[in-house]
Amino acid sequence: MKIELTRASVCAADDCDAPHAKLMTVPDDTPLEELARIVQRDYVPGNIAGGEATWSLVADRPLAVLAQQWREPKLVRQLPLQLAELKGQHGSVKLHVNYHAQVDPEIALEILRELKLETIQHQPGHVR
Repeated sequence: MKIELTRASVCAADDCDAPHAKLMTVPDDTPLEELARIVQRDYVPGNIAGGEATWSLVADRPLAVLAQQWREPKLVRQLPLQLAELKGQHGSVKLHVNYHAQVDPEIALEILRELKLETIQHQPGHVR
C-alpha cells in the first residue's frame, strides 16, 4: 500500500523543506502499530533540542502519539484498524505528523483520546 506522509515543521529553518513529503510503500496487511513505529523511526526528527518532543500521527482521525522519549508509539484507539480503512479515493493512505513541541505525550494522548470529531446529536426534550 502506498503511504503519503507529510509533517509539520519544528522551526523556521525547517520550513524550507515543508511539508516534508515522503512516499513509502508497506504491505497491505501492515498493522497500524508497526506503521507508527516505522514513522517514528524513519521519518520523525529524532534530535529535537530538549529531548522530549511530542508528535501525533493522523489521517482523517488521530491515530497515534509519538514521543522522542518513548521507545514505542502509543495508539490513540485500541480498536483494530486496517490501513485499507484509511485509503482515500486516490488509492493511497495520506498521513500527517503534527508537532506538539515539548508537550507531555501522556497529556497529548489523553486529549486525542477524548477528542470528538463529530457533533453529538441532541434529542429534543432531553436535558443533559
